[in-house]
Amino acid sequence: MARAMSVASIRLEVASRTSPHHHVHNISSNVAASSLLFGMSNRQQQSMTTNNVCRCYLSTAATATAATTTHHRSFSSPSIKQHQHYDIIIAGGGAVGSVLARLLLDDNFGSTGYIKNTGTTRRRRPLRLALVEARISPPTLKDLIAKNNSQTTQSSSSSSSPPDPRAYALSPTSLSYLGSNILQSLGQHNRVGKYDNMQIWEHDGPAQLHFVGEDLCKAIQDGRLVDLNALVGRSLDESCNGNGNSKTAKQRPWLGAVIEDAPLVSSLWDELRRDTRIDLVDNVQLTSIDTPSPQEVGNVIPPPPVQLSFTRRRSNKKNGKEGSDNVIQEDEETTCTITSNLLVAADGANSFVRRTVGNFPMTTHSYGRKAVTCTVQLEYGMKQTAYQRFLPHGPIALLPVRNGNVDEHGGEGGECSPKYANVVWSTTPTEANYLMSLSPSEFLSTLNHHLRQGPNINPSILPNNNNMIPFNIPLISTLAHEVDSLLRTANSAITMGTWTESPSRNYFRLPPKSIKVVSPIMGFDLGMSHVSEYTSPRVALVGDAAHTMHPMAGQGLNLGFDDVSSLAKLIKEAIDAGMDVGGTSLFLDRYNQERLMKGWGIVGGVHGLHELFECSSSSGSDLHGIMKDVSSGDGTSVRGLRNLIGYSRSLGMNVVNGLPMLRQTLAEVAAGATPPFVK
Repeated sequence: MARAMSVASIRLEVASRTSPHHHVHNISSNVAASSLLFGMSNRQQQSMTTNNVCRCYLSTAATATAATTTHHRSFSSPSIKQHQHYDIIIAGGGAVGSVLARLLLDDNFGSTGYIKNTGTTRRRRPLRLALVEARISPPTLKDLIAKNNSQTTQSSSSSSSPPDPRAYALSPTSLSYLGSNILQSLGQHNRVGKYDNMQIWEHDGPAQLHFVGEDLCKAIQDGRLVDLNALVGRSLDESCNGNGNSKTAKQRPWLGAVIEDAPLVSSLWDELRRDTRIDLVDNVQLTSIDTPSPQEVGNVIPPPPVQLSFTRRRSNKKNGKEGSDNVIQEDEETTCTITSNLLVAADGANSFVRRTVGNFPMTTHSYGRKAVTCTVQLEYGMKQTAYQRFLPHGPIALLPVRNGNVDEHGGEGGECSPKYANVVWSTTPTEANYLMSLSPSEFLSTLNHHLRQGPNINPSILPNNNNMIPFNIPLISTLAHEVDSLLRTANSAITMGTWTESPSRNYFRLPPKSIKVVSPIMGFDLGMSHVSEYTSPRVALVGDAAHTMHPMAGQGLNLGFDDVSSLAKLIKEAIDAGMDVGGTSLFLDRYNQERLMKGWGIVGGVHGLHELFECSSSSGSDLHGIMKDVSSGDGTSVRGLRNLIGYSRSLGMNVVNGLPMLRQTLAEVAAGATPPFVK
């Protein structure tokens, strides 16, 4: 009987593919076959046919009659069972979950990443996806911008709304996962804050670290990094010549771009709404998750699918625009149960999936720091440069979220168009609370004072108190201070040497003056977390559900997108091999091993960088604890050791900046380029 049902389902599938109405006709047969092909347990089959009937409706863009031929999905029955089983369910419709859905539906993204355009489309078994989101589905990008501009016009004379402080600094590789259509759409609406320069400097030393687009030219020419200029309509030949040098500043390769959360998610959903292979389920509250038990994993091959139950709250708001025919709509609150071969948790740091499944131990660490963030309007444009200065209590960053109107060459627009930037200021909780209590004018004054200062001279490495110098012999004391002065002078000389080596790249740029706070000043606690396992039977974690980190390197969402890319490649590989990605440990184990190595590498590296700057700051509590037994009463030894560590850190920055190969390697790592030794 099972064989007969399988043959029948295959015949129905073939027949449905030859019909223009196959989206409507082939679903019931596929569900019948799914219960056999994916090893569904008797318990779950009974649950699907009796108690947990999903009463969800698919919205349609137009009314279809029996005599018309349409391709949108239209169902009249209130008890639809055809859409209960999916290949993959993604819990979380934010940036990470939406990018995963996009890559899974992109036929040009294969098991090895993006496939070069050969004029043919890769044919593989189509996936059935569900994207489950707790919030109301986002408006279209066009509607979002029109609504924000309308509200701004009513409250001020400006015709455009200021950026939201919740924004992401995305690497070139992460930006490539959005695809050319989304990047072009965001760019046309001035929602891409591109930067091809990055300047990093410190408060207590002369060192500067400058990254520029030319640092990525070799990786682009070798095919190890995407050329974003080509992706959005400009070729690499216009960006770099044969020697890897930029011809014009406007055509430099991108180091990255800052994109606000709301436009990013809206543009992703705009693309997903147009694809009939995915159901977008919004405004839901997850209630339970039933995953295969250890006994089922060992005794049932393949193990039964994941069962996800949720309540969808009543909403009268229409989701999407005309033509958006795959957003689930409701007339009343309903309870729905769906099943899947793989459940992906993309539901954030407080992941319901991770907590409910319970198989994901997590390492956490609190930095005892708080980040203050807001959006400011600038006196003039940033010239596509991102700034970061390290202060005693933590770094402060100024990121170009909008550069005013954008001309056809990607340059900054007219003099009267507003220029905006995002501020991310990491500091102690006491200082953060003080900053958030300031009036806008007081905050601007404090911000400009701390950010608009150039490099400094290293403080004396040796203590000022001669009694702390060994043996307290005048000759030794004199020689020690001379060596101290020589070391500090040498570090400053290295900095000035890079100015003559490449003045256009290494000269210090004073950040533009902030003239207006255009958003609320918000704060959030900083910490680090990382799971010990990324996978469980038929469950995988991505993004903040698996890890969080300090924002000083801007790698949080980039690491999440890297999770998504890795998982999407393995899913495509499983499909090409005719295998069930969640039903075997082969692919999930590979994903787990890849992400543990990469995740801990990035999270641990950022953590180590934070500790390096922390222990050389005036608030390095850990260092103070180490030295409290050997310190003099006034803390001279502690200050001397901090100054020595600070000098070493400053010298290290200068060395990196002065060695092109090392600097380019770091730039390639931050950009997400494939290492040269990986084929």
